[in-house]
Amino acid sequence: MTRFDEADLRRAILAGAVALTVGFLAFHAQASTVEATDFAQIWHAARGWLQGRNPYTVVGPQGSFHWPFPLLYPGTAVVVGVPFALLPPALGTASFMGVGAGALAWGLQRSTPPMPGAWWLFSSAAFIYVIRTAQWSPLLMAAALTPAAGWLLACKPSLGLALFAAYPHLRTVIGITVFVAATIVALPTWPLDWLRRLPAAYHMTAPVTYVTAGGPLILLALLRWRRPEARLLVALACIPHTTMLYEALPLFLVARRWQEGALLSTLSWVCFALPESRDYLQRLHATAWSMTLLLYLPCTAMVLLRRNVASDGRR
Repeated sequence: MTRFDEADLRRAILAGAVALTVGFLAFHAQASTVEATDFAQIWHAARGWLQGRNPYTVVGPQGSFHWPFPLLYPGTAVVVGVPFALLPPALGTASFMGVGAGALAWGLQRSTPPMPGAWWLFSSAAFIYVIRTAQWSPLLMAAALTPAAGWLLACKPSLGLALFAAYPHLRTVIGITVFVAATIVALPTWPLDWLRRLPAAYHMTAPVTYVTAGGPLILLALLRWRRPEARLLVALACIPHTTMLYEALPLFLVARRWQEGALLSTLSWVCFALPESRDYLQRLHATAWSMTLLLYLPCTAMVLLRRNVASDGRR
């Protein structure tokens, strides 16, 4: 059994401080916006399930919780959302964000090799977006860095697959298998309900397809395929997702040096400052273009400047 030493105590204190700070910010962010957060749909879906309803009929354009799209998250996310759905909406969402940010801070402290540059994510525009919209990325990044919590990657398969490509582990595979099986026992219809709604995800695109922004150049990172950050970068570029700035947060796992993290944080604010269209799809495409040029390509350059070796130094 691993002993909890003084270093772990310091890590826990820092992770707790991050969790409380982010939770506080997330709680007040909800009070300052009229738009529902991304996690709000999970909160309502989980609350509906606790009340005996099908969560996939609760969320959507015709659901009791109005959302522009049907529930595109798998039942695994709904199950994880249950503890937070026992709290009032604002407090539940703030708690979810605090847990995710604290877990990420813990994972970054224990990562091997160390990733000092990744800490700049907390000062990035991407992280501000994550707080405002209550995203899963901090929790899933933490799960990827902590194999014992790897089963959480099943809550958002798009991002989860990219993170697993970077940090594959047998414990993660076993955990996901057991967790998915358990959720099917608890909510037997969710796989079919979820698959039926996936065609509605017409707004999702892959950064690698933005040719004029240099998207295909990201594939050059495959020359460093032994490195976890190279696999993460390519997977993120190739898997379709909602190309808003908050989806850029995992790119900070590419930044190993402080200078690299500072550069990514600065460039994220440049993306944030660019004018946005009022049309949703036009805004998505414009953001994807700027993220590809200003964030994905610099990350590609960072990866190519490193040797093609694994984290443990193996060729």
